[in-house]
Amino acid sequence: MFSGFPASTSVVGYNTQAVQGDKLYCIGLQFADVGSASDMATIASLATSGITAGAYDTMGTDAPCIMIYNGATYDYYYYISDAYDSEGNEVTAWADNNGDEATTQKPLGTGCWLRLPAGTATAGSVTEAGQVSDADTSTINIANGLTLASSPYPVALDMAKVTTSGLVAGAYDTMGTDAPCIMIYNGATYDYYYYISDAYDSEGNEVTAWADNNGDAVTAAIAKVGEAFWVRSGTAGTLTIAK
Repeated sequence: MFSGFPASTSVVGYNTQAVQGDKLYCIGLQFADVGSASDMATIASLATSGITAGAYDTMGTDAPCIMIYNGATYDYYYYISDAYDSEGNEVTAWADNNGDEATTQKPLGTGCWLRLPAGTATAGSVTEAGQVSDADTSTINIANGLTLASSPYPVALDMAKVTTSGLVAGAYDTMGTDAPCIMIYNGATYDYYYYISDAYDSEGNEVTAWADNNGDAVTAAIAKVGEAFWVRSGTAGTLTIAK
């Protein structure tokens, strides 16, 4: 178990995901740094078990890597055995491109890719620990283009608790080209959900909603705890998610 947390008035917990080498995982930041009043998570707080650290000189090829999309390309953080902390000590940690222990903070609801190189231990895990947001709702900003996001809470993404604003709904017949889209990586390809103006709810009513490939409105969970997803949109907007 985890110990040594500072005192917190919020719920504190953790989520562990099993991982294996030579694979990609799309993970979400869902636990804030303990004591944080702004619902921010530090990259270096992601704990690993059974995963082999790389080395600074070869980290581009042999180190586990976290990739955070910045709207145009990716920011990279590498898990290496010869990083340097703020006091100049050599530590095994997630590090930036300079080899310094990563202190970058990102808001809850940020998504990122975890890439493990071939040869990485096949029975490892990544654990995110911290405090759960106290907010009853949390808003994720969606860019005109691509946004890598997740639920800001450590629960499955329940579409019945998602309110969409600013995104222009498409139409079922052309949803593959004109509709905002949530894309969830399934290990090989993507599962798609489209925001359309002519979806059908469970009673057969035509509604504006996120829908599956059949045009049926989705009101259940579509992403697992700790899982991130892409949102593709032709306009900027927001997803507001209730706890």
